[in-house]
Amino acid sequence: MKKFFQFSGTINGTTYLLRMLFSIVLSIPALIIIFAFFGVFAIEYAEIDMQNPEGFDQQAFEEKIESNPDEFFEALKSSITPFWIISIIISLIPVVWFGLASYYKRVSSLFYDNRLNVFIGLLAFEILADIMSIKFDNWVGNIFMVGSLLIFLFMLFKDSGIEEHEG
Repeated sequence: MKKFFQFSGTINGTTYLLRMLFSIVLSIPALIIIFAFFGVFAIEYAEIDMQNPEGFDQQAFEEKIESNPDEFFEALKSSITPFWIISIIISLIPVVWFGLASYYKRVSSLFYDNRLNVFIGLLAFEILADIMSIKFDNWVGNIFMVGSLLIFLFMLFKDSGIEEHEG
């Protein structure tokens, strides 16, 4: 199990794809925590009586949000506590570490001599692409998204020339 999280060895394209898909599975605890946060917040904000949940009025809840959305978002913001933030961060650490290790292993198999420089460059591009895609909802963000997709496809389908991978 330890070898899956180490930044050593190389992997082929198929293993890279499977590892990226497994990252989704690793993120399930974080998703559960996020849904639990929103569930607890909704119960508190809607003042749902857990002894009698049938008495919940969906229409009144929606009208309460629509009548004063600022109050709703202020209540949501005040519900975010250090417990929730720390829980989400702790549950995402294995996902990020596993994803970075997989990325590094694939870069190592494709660019062994310059693996560290290529890894840092690709990582910087991916971070920049994420920022640009969020910040600009126009052609600039789309260009970076297409660039990220092309990098992923290159890493997926490019033959590394290594017969036996050790990662």
